[in-house]
Amino acid sequence: MLNIVVILLASIHCFAQIDRPNVVFILADDLGVNALGCYGNDFVETPAIDQLAKEGIRFTNAYSNDPTCAPSRASIMTGQYVPRHKIYRVSDRYKKDQATLQNMQYLPPENNKPNGKGVGLSLDKVLIPEALKENGYATAGFGKWHLGTKELSMQNQGFDEAIETKKHYNFTHFPTQTDVLENDYNADYITKKGIAFIEKQVNNNTPFFLFLPYYLVHKPLEPKLETYTYFKDKYNFDEETTKVLAMIKNLDESVAKVLSSLKKLNIEDNTLIIFASDNGHYKTSNGMFTKPYQGYKGNTLEGGIRVPYIMKYSKKIKANQVSTSPIIHVDIYPTILSFTNTLLPKKHVLDGVNLQPITTGEKKLIADRKLIWQYTNYSRFNKKSKKFTAEWVNVIQYKGFKMTEFVENNTYKLFDLTTDPYEQNEITNVLPQKIKELSALLQKWKEDTNAELPRVNPAYIHPIN
Repeated sequence: MLNIVVILLASIHCFAQIDRPNVVFILADDLGVNALGCYGNDFVETPAIDQLAKEGIRFTNAYSNDPTCAPSRASIMTGQYVPRHKIYRVSDRYKKDQATLQNMQYLPPENNKPNGKGVGLSLDKVLIPEALKENGYATAGFGKWHLGTKELSMQNQGFDEAIETKKHYNFTHFPTQTDVLENDYNADYITKKGIAFIEKQVNNNTPFFLFLPYYLVHKPLEPKLETYTYFKDKYNFDEETTKVLAMIKNLDESVAKVLSSLKKLNIEDNTLIIFASDNGHYKTSNGMFTKPYQGYKGNTLEGGIRVPYIMKYSKKIKANQVSTSPIIHVDIYPTILSFTNTLLPKKHVLDGVNLQPITTGEKKLIADRKLIWQYTNYSRFNKKSKKFTAEWVNVIQYKGFKMTEFVENNTYKLFDLTTDPYEQNEITNVLPQKIKELSALLQKWKEDTNAELPRVNPAYIHPIN
């Protein structure tokens, strides 16, 4: 009995010696790179998020792993590129569109369906909360999951507490909650749940990981009425832009409440706070939220994959930092492991890079960094233009050059983002050697990740010359 007591005391002492900051990870939905004041938008009102950026580090070359929701969220939670976690698309739209299906030369890889039904992450993947639980963390997730239902839901993916919600007003909730009021706003509800979780862990003196994936600012466009009225009176924008501005402000108000609770509980300095978005902004009439970049959610132009990304941890991250280092969603997992002194799970491959040296000033840039995307979402073939709205592309960005490989016709596009960040001047014919270099690097990545090769589409109808 004495030996057991000694071992327990030694374990407690060991935990006490290890730096284990709390982690609050706030993930916005469809929030564009130009949708915050700290990223240059003069019309939005985001004082809480802007202040967070001032108190920590803001990344100006931050990317999502995919221009749509589910694949990017899977990359965040697993720390893996798409070919490893195998959530390729939100849905297989091409299967329901005869014109699109008949004009595809190749079939993309099948989405991962572990339970034989909906798309989701396999339970054998070790997600961020599961890794942290092994290090003594309490874990909770409240908000949008989008990585599987029923046995693949949050409750079975490492969260001690979890409520999945969707939409804004009259939002769905799983498991069914009895305390949701008729006019509750989704963001307000999950903020309240998150703060209650924080308070409980502080009382228990337990380090915690809180994941708050807000549904804001995803459609439907449903801001709070008072916020919408405020912006309608303030500006003369179209209805769509006015509603998005209001929803961004609603998001900021929720973030403000979470940050205020950390301060009130006196744990602000011992909490790593991460704020990001899952992908680029959806297309809007004036393009305000992705400007000055081309593209939007659903394509791999910069506007579709660039996202705001902020980190704060007062103990180790100096205030008022701006980093130009290229980073991507898979970096979140190893960065959290590093800050929390959590061991990498056995047999779980991480594709990301630990960003702690960047945030603490030990490094300015990550040497030899390659960012890669595999986007296999075929949709909406236009018979007149003979083009898809979206099609299978593989993209690599390396040392400022960005090359897109179009799988359908084996062609390429090349941009030099260092001199042409807004992708105005295509230079494939100018630098054929760069295409060769980047193609070789892309091919190696495909081999390293066991990326699936295109399959011939039996439904393809060859065009008549």
